[in-house]
Amino acid sequence: MKRILLVDDEASLLASLKRELLALDAGLQVDTVTSPTAALLAAKDARYDLVMADYKIAEMDGVAFLKAFRELQPDAVCLMLSGQVDRDSLIAAINSTHIFRFIGKPWTTLELAEALSQAASYQQAMADNARLAESFRQQHGALPSFFDPDKHYQVLVVDDEPHVLTAVSRALSYHSTFAGLYAGVQHHQAPKQRHESHDFRFIVDTSTSPIKALEQAKAVAYDLVIADFRMPDMDGIQFLEAFRKIQPDTARIMLSGQADMNTLIAAINRSEIFAFIGKPWSEYDLKSVVAQAIAYRNLLVENRHLAERLLGRSSA
Repeated sequence: MKRILLVDDEASLLASLKRELLALDAGLQVDTVTSPTAALLAAKDARYDLVMADYKIAEMDGVAFLKAFRELQPDAVCLMLSGQVDRDSLIAAINSTHIFRFIGKPWTTLELAEALSQAASYQQAMADNARLAESFRQQHGALPSFFDPDKHYQVLVVDDEPHVLTAVSRALSYHSTFAGLYAGVQHHQAPKQRHESHDFRFIVDTSTSPIKALEQAKAVAYDLVIADFRMPDMDGIQFLEAFRKIQPDTARIMLSGQADMNTLIAAINRSEIFAFIGKPWSEYDLKSVVAQAIAYRNLLVENRHLAERLLGRSSA
């Protein structure tokens, strides 16, 4: 049974949303709270699979609440439901809380059903892999890092402006500050695991054509892809959506100076981006976002790999 926490300061909206969710899934356990402070207290006593919060709520905004909630329950999948969020706040929600879906007010039953189904499936897969991976670690003791400490991460940057490609490539090629960033993010993502510091290096491929970049993705396995929104042939949403079908494990980041609210919502709901970087960017922000994306991607890949090893040994 999945358990979801709904947070909104409108009691009537919560009641309506709860009825609709239960109509979609009678087995769902739905808790409703009108106060984000009370919701955080509830999260200390009960484990939730999903959390859905409005942006405009009393005491603290939805981004601050979801960020605090993730500190308590990092495995819960976050969704935001709002009709009043602005562009900067939505970017903060993407980068700080990594919301899985954004649902606008008023919503339709279809989009609510799709968001719930996709979030629940994603959470189940991540939770199963994390549980099995932890069982593997307990059975086999402290394991060396799954990833080679000398690994060169493969990055693909796609933008129709050559000077942007050069700037991003140069920033990622200068690796001296990455080791500390990556180690800190690793510990935040999985504080119970032992993390080994290593030299953080990239091999950066660039392309001014999204179509050619998709062809490249069929030949080279990438750890991270960074794409602009405004590009010829197809936009960044279409490109990242197509890229995700070829390489679902690759961390996805959108880099743009022209993304409006609809673009950001599509980037969340269709492309499932991990982060958004605005133009112009600071080198530190770029490196920080990249380190977070790689650390999170590595954790998911390692958990799945260990889960598969455990299941393989169990069935042998």
